[in-house]
Amino acid sequence: MIVVRRLIIILEKQLRPVKLLIYIHLLILGLVACAPNGSTEKDCSLDNSISSERLIDSETLSLTSQFSETIVGDKRVFTTNNIPNHKVAPFPNASNPNTIKAINETLSIDYTPSIASQLTSLQSDFGPLYEFGIALNGVHFDPVAAEPWPHTSLNDPNVNWDWNLEATTNNLGLDISNAHVQPSGKYHYHGVPSDYIETLKATGNEMVQVGWAADGFPVYYKYGYADANDPASSIIELSPSYQLKTGSRPGDGITAPCGEYSGKYVNDFEYVEGLGQLDEANGRIGVTPEFPNGTYYYVLTDDFPGIPRYLVGTPSNDFKLMP
Repeated sequence: MIVVRRLIIILEKQLRPVKLLIYIHLLILGLVACAPNGSTEKDCSLDNSISSERLIDSETLSLTSQFSETIVGDKRVFTTNNIPNHKVAPFPNASNPNTIKAINETLSIDYTPSIASQLTSLQSDFGPLYEFGIALNGVHFDPVAAEPWPHTSLNDPNVNWDWNLEATTNNLGLDISNAHVQPSGKYHYHGVPSDYIETLKATGNEMVQVGWAADGFPVYYKYGYADANDPASSIIELSPSYQLKTGSRPGDGITAPCGEYSGKYVNDFEYVEGLGQLDEANGRIGVTPEFPNGTYYYVLTDDFPGIPRYLVGTPSNDFKLMP
């Protein structure tokens, strides 16, 4: 501080008042922004807070769930009003200000899908690109949040979609079924829909289909055959091949988050081939009760990613979120 005071005295004698203010301002900025070793300090204190808070599904909607599935030519066609067939949390709430409304839709997917040459990510460089699919109660699986760094405004000059919040580890007003409501009134699942799963009585004694993906392949809850191609083998809980990264994020706390990987962001996780029974799209090829001759199928898992973040086939544009 003595050195600083002497410098100010010299500046007062030699510089005009306007220049003095400029030099003092720059000096203060230098003292605040630099650590003792000369490196720039990063404030990572707000980057790692995660939340598993869920709102209790205590309300029965006055609206009735409507869902049907038909085959028309080479398409599997759904009609839905997007109303769930189970209780929900109170909406609006403190973290989600929207009210559930009936959204009538007709959607279609391929009846005979095939695996494409490359995966399709549900998220693009500019935000959510596709919904994952639809549950057999007509509610959409839509795991990708629209919460990019730095979580202030989508018009923020530092918006960075590489660091998008993971919906299931942040307080986004989700209910027990890992769902909340869009401004349009559309109720949708960001994670494993617990109350919906209960209606299917998926207890682990058999494989249970829970929906269809946007590319036409079936979706099952977490249980499958120990031997993917042997329906006589035991039923086991299938494991994803993702894990939390170790170490710290490379961000500077301004253009990207810093701090240790905690699961707050989708990019905090990494795929490790062979870590579990499931592939990068959280699925595998095998037989199922509905497909005794075999098919590719996706799996909803309790651990990340929960709802898959990739599609192996060609997704229907009916599930596309942006042009």
